[in-house]
Amino acid sequence: MMITALALLFSSSTAMAAAAADVAEPNPKEMKQSEIRAFNAKLAKDHPYYIRCVREPETGTLVARKMSCRTNGQWAVSAESGNREARDIMDEMRSKAASQSN
Repeated sequence: MMITALALLFSSSTAMAAAAADVAEPNPKEMKQSEIRAFNAKLAKDHPYYIRCVREPETGTLVARKMSCRTNGQWAVSAESGNREARDIMDEMRSKAASQSN
């Protein structure tokens, strides 16, 4: 019984992975929320093409929010880029502080 359940679970996850491999990369900025939900229904949450949307406050207002939708892959690239830039700035600041302390 346990082996059958594991085999069924494995086969369904394999089928889902095979179906997800055939998915073309979407452009979330041109999609409606209903299209995003339908697209995400076919993918696992950790798939690189799974679309995540975040509400960000708009500058200058307390009420308005701006939706930013990107794929997991695009969010990862953005985070890596931001972290790299922050590291570069900190390294520059440290080297300038060390050279000016004399």
